[in-house]
Amino acid sequence: MLCNDEMRKGILSRLHGYRYEHTLGCERAARMLAERFGGDVEKAGFAAILHDITKHLSPQEQLNLCAKYGIIPCNVEKSEPKMLHGKTAAAIARVEYGAPEDVCEAIACHTTGKHGMTLLDKILYLADYIEETRDFPGVEKARELARLSLDRALLYCYDQTLTELIARGKLIHSDTIGAYNDMIYHGIRWRE
Repeated sequence: MLCNDEMRKGILSRLHGYRYEHTLGCERAARMLAERFGGDVEKAGFAAILHDITKHLSPQEQLNLCAKYGIIPCNVEKSEPKMLHGKTAAAIARVEYGAPEDVCEAIACHTTGKHGMTLLDKILYLADYIEETRDFPGVEKARELARLSLDRALLYCYDQTLTELIARGKLIHSDTIGAYNDMIYHGIRWRE
């Protein structure tokens, strides 16, 4: 067992308000997606409850954790330190909770995606995007696509994210471009 009841309670006690509700929603979505698409349900749930464990931290606290765990932020992450919470949460998951490496990798890329994502990586990214407390334009389409195809739903999420970042004049992480390009290269399409 990766995560017993006591460990789960300890992890969840570190989360408050919306982040707590979001994490529980993400856990339910991750387990459902793992069941639907043949993933490891226990690992998906474990990754989901740990994925935002450091999101509440300030930019300086994120950078301090990077220094502590040998994480070298890229220029985009230095400019947008909130983006680091995936990598810092993965470090906490590894060191404090003994999470397996594939769980840590899924947590590390749940914000940006990356080239060559595993099934668990995809499940966590999508679960974080579509969980039940999310309410933004396009989330219903993502949920609809997630009932049919993990890859089509994921590409739709990248499409929406890139469009929003461009519209807001924000920096785009190279891992997000890599994830998007990887799916296009492999012939994934979300449009009919």
